Amino acid sequence: MTQALLFDLDGTILDTTELIVQSFLYTFDQGLGERVTREEVLVHFGKSLDDQFRIMRPHLSVEDITRLVSLYRTHNHRHHDQMVSLIPGANEVLRQLHQSPLSLAVVTSKRLDMTQHGLRLFGLEEIFQTIIHHDSTRHHKPHPEPILRALDELCVSAEEAWYIGDSPYDMMAAKQAGCRAIGFCYNTFTPQQLKEAGADSLVYSWSELYALWQKSFSGQ
Repeated sequence: MTQALLFDLDGTILDTTELIVQSFLYTFDQGLGERVTREEVLVHFGKSLDDQFRIMRPHLSVEDITRLVSLYRTHNHRHHDQMVSLIPGANEVLRQLHQSPLSLAVVTSKRLDMTQHGLRLFGLEEIFQTIIHHDSTRHHKPHPEPILRALDELCVSAEEAWYIGDSPYDMMAAKQAGCRAIGFCYNTFTPQQLKEAGADSLVYSWSELYALWQKSFSGQ
């Protein structure tokens, strides 16, 4: 029986794609004097900032990465409220799910302050019983630790939970944690990429997600 739904944030609840891309383009330009393509940025969506910079530029020192992360966050925070929107249907479905017996959580690689800010911007902060963020765990997605931490805080077993996210790293983390992995197909990764990463089901909208849960719930 499904007891909990755990959600990724960026690309699943909040449409932050353009903000993230522009923040990376700005950071590489201002911090390294380099240009990167949108494709190079998009392929690493879902990982923590530190990991993304480390993968994209393996030769950088720890100090360089720290400096770039700071530059990225400054730009991202400055433009956040003007560039972020709710993914269509998220508000309505989350409020419906909030009225159900389910426990709801956010599991994200984002820092707590900006996670709370993004949810508060759309009046969603009180929907979730717990938020697992960048500083909640030592390891980050695709490692399962963030999801396992959320399950522990909710007192729910992996077999009783779904994890919904838009990136292959979300799917990998969910499968390693033992959850049902739901790939949310929006505007970043393809259905094939999510399937290859382990998605048990794919949905293309919040209404499809709600219908999938209702079907599962009615069959329990």
